[in-house]
This record gives sequence, structure tokens and C-alpha cells, in this order.
Amino acid sequence: MNSPLVSIIIPTFNREKELERAITSVFNQTYINWEICVVDNSSSDNSVQLINHYDDPRIKLYMIQNEGIIGASRNLGIQKATGKYLAFLDSDDWWSSRKLEESIKFLEQGKANIIYHDLYIVKKESQKFFFKKTKSRQLLRPIFNDLIIHGNTLVTSSVVMRKDILIKIAGFSEDNGLIAIEDYDAWLSLAIKGQKFLKISKTLGFYWAGGKNTSNPERTLQTINELESKYQSKISQLELSKKTYWFNYSKARAYFKINMRDEALLEFKYSLAKSPILNIKLKIWISIYILKIQIFFN
Repeated sequence: MNSPLVSIIIPTFNREKELERAITSVFNQTYINWEICVVDNSSSDNSVQLINHYDDPRIKLYMIQNEGIIGASRNLGIQKATGKYLAFLDSDDWWSSRKLEESIKFLEQGKANIIYHDLYIVKKESQKFFFKKTKSRQLLRPIFNDLIIHGNTLVTSSVVMRKDILIKIAGFSEDNGLIAIEDYDAWLSLAIKGQKFLKISKTLGFYWAGGKNTSNPERTLQTINELESKYQSKISQLELSKKTYWFNYSKARAYFKINMRDEALLEFKYSLAKSPILNIKLKIWISIYILKIQIFFN
């Protein structure tokens, strides 16, 4: 067929029911030239049987023991993918029927090398109405500056991109220190290479928040420090050190969650001094007010 092949990478672990929902959303796509690369982290449920039940040559199953490094699962899927384009879908998320058609249209027009969009946030299985969305933004050039100053805005399950450009940066990091932030690291690396990002102004899928792993503040502090260190020379070169409020803001929130109030207050103040956008500035002022009250009464 004339339309290019899209390889859909689905990493999974013990999510048989959710995985079936994700795959069903792919079968429901209006764009039909696709393959699915399911990378299973040695699940103990019936995920393997589920995949074998489809008996469809477009669905391929690869097994891995990733030791908690999801980047390793995604990289295996990328290595096995044969498509011109890659689409990423976490096994507990799912897509609207026109997601691939809309994404490939912009890629084929050459308007961008990386496409992303908002997803509806779903918190309950019984949810019938969808209003709240993931808050992605259209990145402004220079893309690296936007990402490093304001933080990540791409939800991985929304991303469709050219395979060749991801191969050039060796895929996702498998560094233990970047677990859960390896996608952001990849976008930063691609931005440095001058790749074009485009947000589609449509909501083309669903982000499952009802059963996601809760964030680990200690892990968040570790990964942010690791990422900041990795890109410090680039930040200094571009004279962005006085603008990168996102690092301080994220560390402040992590400290806040583990009741390290003095550290949180200091990081919030550092963030405020770097001129954050208005909604973040308001959140910082509220957080500082709450912290000062807590510190006073303790």
C-alpha cells in the first residue's frame, strides 16, 4: 500500500486487561498500515496468551527483563520495528480512531519530524465523560531552550515520529539515573539536533491515571539532578542558568512531598527568581505561603 508503515511500540508488564484495550484502539484506527511491537517485561499474567490469541502477523511479541528500565523495552521495540515511523503507546493508555491518520498526515507533509498532542485523562473504569486533558504546549524555537526552561510537555503515548532520527541518538537512555524521565531526555537530545516538533491541536487519545504508579519524590530528586548535570554545559553555553526554573520547581515539589520544608522553601524561592510563567508563579506563591505557615507552627 502507498501509505508508510507505522511501527507501534507497546512496552508492558502484567497488564493483560489494559493491553487488550490498547491493542483494540490500534485495530480501530482509520490508518491501516501498521505493525505492533509488544515488548513484555516477563509478565506473570496472561499477556503472552493474549498476544498469541490474535494470530495476526502484524502483532509481534518480544520478551525482555528490563530491570525496571522502560527505556530498554522501548529500545528493543525500536530495534525490531520495520516502519518508517514510530508511534509509542503505553499499555494502559489508548487512542482515538483517527490518531495515526492525523499524525502521519503532518509527518508526510514535512511539517515536523515529531508529532504530539493532548490526551484525555481517565481516572475511573466507569468514566463516561472526558474533560480534563494532559497539558501539552506548542514548543517555541529554539526547542531545546523551551524544553529545558519550562520542562517536558510531550506525553509519550501521544508521540509519533520518524524512526531514523531516533536511531541517530541511540534511542532512549538506559541510564539508571534517568528512569521515568528518559523520554524527556530523548526530546532534549532531539532538540539539540535541530529536529522539528509539532503539537496537533486535537485530543487524540486517553491517558489512564487511575492505576499509574505513584511518583516517588526521592527518585524525582535523583533524576532531576542527573538530568540537570547531564545538560549543564549546554545550559551554560546558552546562558540559560538564570531561566531554568523548572528544575528548582520540580525539586521543590518533591521536597514538599517528603516534608523537607526548608529545602522545599529554598527551591521554590530559587524557581521564583528565574521568572517562571504566570500559572507556575502563582503555584509557587501559594506553596511558599503554606510552607511558611507549616514552619511557623512546627
